[in-house]
Amino acid sequence: MGYLRTLRNYLRTPKARHDLKDYARAGCIIFSTALIIFLIVRRCAT
Repeated sequence: MGYLRTLRNYLRTPKARHDLKDYARAGCIIFSTALIIFLIVRRCAT
């Protein structure tokens, strides 16, 4: 239970907000790249 309390306290800090924004941006980039590669491979396969 202490781990969850520590995590919750961390998420309230400005650093956590900055980190979450970076993780979201990285996730979008990874998703977009995977989608582009998928579309290229699918187009070449047909």
